[in-house]
Amino acid sequence: MMKLKNVLILTYLGFGLLACGHDPSSSALTVAGQYIEQPNKAAKAGAAIALVNSQVILPVSSGQYAVDIDLYSHYESGQMRLSAATSPGLYIASGHTDTTLSLTEGVINNPYRLIAEGPGRYYVYLNVSAKSQGQTATRALTFIVQVGPNKKANGYSSLLKAPTGQSGVIALPAEEEIIY
Repeated sequence: MMKLKNVLILTYLGFGLLACGHDPSSSALTVAGQYIEQPNKAAKAGAAIALVNSQVILPVSSGQYAVDIDLYSHYESGQMRLSAATSPGLYIASGHTDTTLSLTEGVINNPYRLIAEGPGRYYVYLNVSAKSQGQTATRALTFIVQVGPNKKANGYSSLLKAPTGQSGVIALPAEEEIIY
């Protein structure tokens, strides 16, 4: 009788955990399509690893976003250590967060599934350490994830504007002491 009671308790606990659990693969998936390409694949002198795209613009929706954060390598061979972290409000559901990859010349595909808390600008921080022919080079890269409209791109500005009919000078109170 005691064994049967224990089995029933474990069964109820198991079903309860399954019912309450959240499976991230079952969330709605939005595939990113609007990437902004880097103007130059090796912007810094000696930068043998660079981002192919600098940012992606995603529509406002709930669930996960499928985003490819591709890197361009000028190395023909070697190993690359890649670690990724995100800014607050953005989470990596799947993808490389800390791994070692083989280096080849050309594009290295890095697919990610990202979850954003809501509209806004987020960042994926990548630290890359490439080892090739006995030399090690490191880079810190930042990939922008824009979810929803960018307010600055829609005509909003963070600059103060003078009221209509007045000069462009805004007087502010100041206290200063001039020392000779």
